[in-house]
Amino acid sequence: MKTKMFRRGLIGVVALVLAPLAWAAPIPGNGLVGTDHDFTNEGGNAGPVGMCTFCHTPHHAQSTTLLWNHTLSANEFTWDVPSTTAGTDFPSFQGDTYKGATAKCLSCHDGSVAIGDVAWFDEGPAQLNPKKHSEPDDAARIATPDGSMAGNHPVAMPFPYQGQGSTYNNVTTGSSIILADWVADPEALGVRLFHDDGTGNITAGAVAGKSGIECSSCHDPHNKQTVDDLFLRGNLTGNDSDYLCLKCHDK
Repeated sequence: MKTKMFRRGLIGVVALVLAPLAWAAPIPGNGLVGTDHDFTNEGGNAGPVGMCTFCHTPHHAQSTTLLWNHTLSANEFTWDVPSTTAGTDFPSFQGDTYKGATAKCLSCHDGSVAIGDVAWFDEGPAQLNPKKHSEPDDAARIATPDGSMAGNHPVAMPFPYQGQGSTYNNVTTGSSIILADWVADPEALGVRLFHDDGTGNITAGAVAGKSGIECSSCHDPHNKQTVDDLFLRGNLTGNDSDYLCLKCHDK
């Protein structure tokens, strides 16, 4: 009897210890480990790989900037409408030449490039995971595999930082913009803005007259400034300054 009771007790303890490991979700803001961007076990035929390998590599990167490792999309990204109601033109941009952060995000999230198509791993180019976000019902597919951004929030687009229009990615804020409808400094609320030096170089940080938004304005792919498992920098619901939409839109 004592032996049976001991065994049952031991099984119960083991179950309690293992349950958090099996069911625990990644903690928002707690870094990459365990998130959808933790690629440690996504090596496919190559076996396990490093957590960061799919996007970055210390040697033989495609570019020195970010030591970028993932093959960029060859798509030209476009929208299905010409301009916003304020008259700001929707941009087009080339995935493998555009310098904004959005091109890096879409190298996986347009469904045209394999998730594991990298420039360098274990002494050469590799396809660590052949899967693509190409199916229409794949929530991680943002653009279509042919480059359509229809139905998506605009990116690579100017933002009226500090209450003035901007020129960004060769697009200038439309003349019908209502500046009172925009938060003057969304960076103070956790949104990340970028600026364009006019020669195609895009750098993090807002500059009056030159500011714009990218995918990582609202998402933090490294899960540091996030509040949920969608890598968002604000809440999906609510009506205060923690609500993501109100971090930029003053409504």
